[in-house]
Amino acid sequence: MRRATSIIRKHRAAEKVYVSSNSRDNQYILAEMPLTDKLLELVVGDVDLTSKSPYQKFYQKLSKIAFEVIEKHGIEHANFVANSRLVRVRYNDEQQVIHTAQQSFFFYSPKHNSTFKGYFDGSKRSNKVKFLFLATGDELRVHSAEFHKKIYAAVQEISERIGLEPGDLKLKDHQHLTFDIYAKEKGNKGTITHTFREISDRYTRQGHPIEGDHTTITYAVVNIPMARRLLKGVDIDYDNSLPFEGFYQNFEKVFKDAAIKHDVKHAAMIANGLSPIVRYDETEKAILNGELISLGFNPHKEEGSIVCQWEGDKLVDNIRLVFFAVNADETNNTYGKFANQVIDATKSLTEQLNWKKSKDEVVMRLHQHIVRKV
Repeated sequence: MRRATSIIRKHRAAEKVYVSSNSRDNQYILAEMPLTDKLLELVVGDVDLTSKSPYQKFYQKLSKIAFEVIEKHGIEHANFVANSRLVRVRYNDEQQVIHTAQQSFFFYSPKHNSTFKGYFDGSKRSNKVKFLFLATGDELRVHSAEFHKKIYAAVQEISERIGLEPGDLKLKDHQHLTFDIYAKEKGNKGTITHTFREISDRYTRQGHPIEGDHTTITYAVVNIPMARRLLKGVDIDYDNSLPFEGFYQNFEKVFKDAAIKHDVKHAAMIANGLSPIVRYDETEKAILNGELISLGFNPHKEEGSIVCQWEGDKLVDNIRLVFFAVNADETNNTYGKFANQVIDATKSLTEQLNWKKSKDEVVMRLHQHIVRKV
């Protein structure tokens, strides 16, 4: 009996993740829909395409409808986005929005930021309309289900006011936990315990079950800065058309060895300067599009796959490692064991590369997403 109890304790310990006390929480929810002719008709009727800004009236009227509903529901931080760019949300004490050709980065702190603002160009027809809701306050994870319920109710009312059909709007709930896996070596001894319970299960336990069809994915992104010491010991011929080929080949080998050692079967190494985005896709296709690389992922697929995308003529600022959790990685409705495997694999990799743990950061961001229709 003692032996059985000991095994259970070890199993439960493996599901607990100890992260630094200065880790950062983010939660944001995107409600989005295609900008169709039907939507234009519902909101403004005919659009004068000969006008200098034919879609200005549409954007203004739709944002006005949305912000009235949002304020009614007591939501403090929301944005209306219609610029055909991918929305990215990151933590920062200073609130700002930065646009690239294909991405809009929203930097904010949940502790003190709140805005109501629209981002659109009345002369251009966006491919989608998006409402971005940013969680504010303390203990975001504790209150995440309540926030989700509030946003769902607001978006449902927006849909009804516009006159949409059920299912026309898609709701995407994103939650991140970001931390330096070597925070302890830098003197931060405090820790917080997580198990990373699957979102719908966590919401049910918090009294707000997710009804209807939905999909969930969990994955981790680890950022490895291109420190000069990574290149030491590697023969780099700058007269060669692919001077960094040998370096990336060595890094790829170390990465794959670390993943295999810690039983991580689904992962990707991105070192081509592109920003990875992860999406639910049963075909698991990787699509390169401008400054983005879209990684399709099927959490129901058990067969392992480790993908490496790099270019031997380009020295990137950061190497990004993406680790995907499949259904088999969920034990007792938690992803704690998976997160620990990712941390251990990353530590094995950086130790092989003689990383300066007390100086350089290795930032891991654990992503949990749930998608449903409204």
